Amino acid sequence: MARLIFISPYMKGGRDAARLAHRTRYFATREGVQLLKDDNAHLPVTKKQQQYIRRLLRSFPEARELPEHEGYANTPNRQTAFALIAQIHEDFIEPMDSRENYLDYVANRPGVKALGEHGLWDAHGKVPSLENAVAEVAQHTGNVWTPVISLSRENAERLGYTDLKNWQELINASITDIAKGYKIHPDHLRWYAALHEKEKHLHVHMVIFSTDPKEGFLTKQGIRSIKSALVSTIYRNDRLHIYEQKDEQRGLLQQEAEARMATLIEQMATGTLQSDKLELLVADLAQRLQEVSGKKVYGYLPPRVKRIVDEIVDELAKDERVSSAYALWQDLREQLCIDYNQTPPMRVPLSQQKEFKTVRNMVIRETLRLSEMHFTFEDDAMQDEPEPEEPPVPPDPSAERMIHQQARFYRRAKSILDAADADPSEKSMALVTLHRLWEEGYTIAAHQLGKAYQDGLGISIDRKAAAEWFQKSAEAGNSCSAYALGKLLLEQGQIPQALRWLRQAAEQNDPYAQYRLGKLLLTGAEGVPKDIDAAIQLLKDSAGQGNQYAQYVLGKLYLLGQDVKADREEALRYFAQAAAQGNTYAQYFIDHQDDFSGAAAGTAILRMLHQMSRIFRENAAQPAIYAGMQIDKKRRRRLQEKRMAMGHKADDHEDRGLTQQTQ
Repeated sequence: MARLIFISPYMKGGRDAARLAHRTRYFATREGVQLLKDDNAHLPVTKKQQQYIRRLLRSFPEARELPEHEGYANTPNRQTAFALIAQIHEDFIEPMDSRENYLDYVANRPGVKALGEHGLWDAHGKVPSLENAVAEVAQHTGNVWTPVISLSRENAERLGYTDLKNWQELINASITDIAKGYKIHPDHLRWYAALHEKEKHLHVHMVIFSTDPKEGFLTKQGIRSIKSALVSTIYRNDRLHIYEQKDEQRGLLQQEAEARMATLIEQMATGTLQSDKLELLVADLAQRLQEVSGKKVYGYLPPRVKRIVDEIVDELAKDERVSSAYALWQDLREQLCIDYNQTPPMRVPLSQQKEFKTVRNMVIRETLRLSEMHFTFEDDAMQDEPEPEEPPVPPDPSAERMIHQQARFYRRAKSILDAADADPSEKSMALVTLHRLWEEGYTIAAHQLGKAYQDGLGISIDRKAAAEWFQKSAEAGNSCSAYALGKLLLEQGQIPQALRWLRQAAEQNDPYAQYRLGKLLLTGAEGVPKDIDAAIQLLKDSAGQGNQYAQYVLGKLYLLGQDVKADREEALRYFAQAAAQGNTYAQYFIDHQDDFSGAAAGTAILRMLHQMSRIFRENAAQPAIYAGMQIDKKRRRRLQEKRMAMGHKADDHEDRGLTQQTQ
């Protein structure tokens, strides 16, 4: 944890300076400030030291932030008492004595990181004339602040802040926030700084004032904002150290947390959930929603209906996978609060957590689907990006050698483009290789070029270029490219063209194209005319090739008697085929085949669990988990819409460690 101390005494101008100097001399001559002999250092603190420290703390309450105060509080002996008194004198009393003496002292005191003959620096580096700086501060008629920024030696060494250059970069990067905290216009801000090194900590002494003597005012909120800006920069460096494995333990813990979260999300996305209480609550909510007029979203519901929604969410949160993921999410957020020296928020039930308010509307949405008997496909987890088959090896030996060589180049180029950590120059060469292979007649290279332009693999996203390359590959006979082109055109709203390529892929027996085209014809979605007979045939063709989602859809159609004649045996046959491939929804219908109404409520609950995985994935991947860094979800949605309008995919820039691609 990068714990940073920031205190900011100040010197007033005018007659107050003389009064403060007199007060300083009083403190400086009190008993208890003398040096101690080494053989007495570990003896109990003296009564006079205790009394003197109490008076100092009354006068300078900010001194409780000093690491020396923590050492004194934990081990109150003469040595720690003396160290605390000496540090309070350095940070609070000496600045009041004389501006001129103080700046000279800061620049030249023992332990300063010198830049030649002195250690004073500003935004431009080493101060060329210490005398001019001393005179400028001494003659200033307004307030002068003397903040101290301190890190323990342990943290300073871990984060690289034993180096003067890093401290200078930290102050320069934070200077706008510092000016804002002091309510000084950045163009009016004047400051000097020097780095001092002690045995247990390193700290920067600063002198801050405004060229306008009437400007400048520091509040507790200002101190908090400055400290937050400094910690933010330091913590960012801390994260870099984690990634560079300079702090291996913390890096391992972070990786373990991410892996555990990903595992829990996957378990939610594919798991089952059976609960009699949940089924009763969902059935009750479905009935209540039918009685509600107006918008059926959480914020518009009557209080009694909201309570049912909350109860369903909290029942879902009792599932071990959800409760573990939620606890881990809270642990990560609280750790960030600690890193930012912020008080962690109180833990609340999932139904009351603002960051997960989408869960409540998800529950309402899934219950409405149940109550209105909307047909659902449950195919969110379908992976439908098949790769083209490599061309067969010809019998001609010379042609065989060429094909083997082309295949080797093709696989290497593809692996480089798919590798997230590959060097950009390697990705560029991989694209050149694919272009060359296409020119040589190795047609599936065009499919990979289409993917590269579609997903921005080693090149800027260009949907038009992606469509052109997919089309070249499709025209060369690659069915998966025809399917990829159809999907891309659907996303762009080019329905007639999309249907053309989906039909071509379906006629080439691509099971994903058959399933997607069958869905479109079954529902009449996206402006596609309904054609039930063609849809059923396409779904059967896809199911016959082992597509579990087509098998599940056919099972539901025959069970419901929707668009086909009800056939319980046929429904269970298709459900069995899908369940054999791990389809949890199909298995749920098989387990509840004697109670279809209960099965319908159960599948709604199952959908809620699987939708919960999506919501956790979004919250785990977004910076919303960071306290104090929350971005409003409406704003996030607008930004996402803007990115999509510019050609990005909906899940661009998500954390790939916690996000699984779904189509």
